[in-house]
Amino acid sequence: METARIVLAALTCVLLLVAALSKVTEQQSMRDMAAHLGVPWPRYRAIGFLELAAVAGIVAGLWWTWLGVAAGAGVVLLMVGAVVVHARAKDAPADMVPALALLVLAAGYTLTSLR
Repeated sequence: METARIVLAALTCVLLLVAALSKVTEQQSMRDMAAHLGVPWPRYRAIGFLELAAVAGIVAGLWWTWLGVAAGAGVVLLMVGAVVVHARAKDAPADMVPALALLVLAAGYTLTSLR
């Protein structure tokens, strides 16, 4: 089970880090996405910083389980919110795949951390 937890943590962190860095470094594609979703840019960029904090929490959670569980649960909630925002923008299901993938990975990591 420890191997599964580490693999899920690594996959979650890699995908989350890519998304976070795109927001934090103000990539034009992220500015366009924020506008499309109707989210003010400062708030969208703040989500990137929350994602970076979650990455740090998941990594630290490999040693301090409670912190990883909290960070993983936070990512789950964040990704549920992302799916809802995409749905409100009437995005195609394919556009929700990154958020759904992170939701599943973070939920798996969180659940394996609880065992």
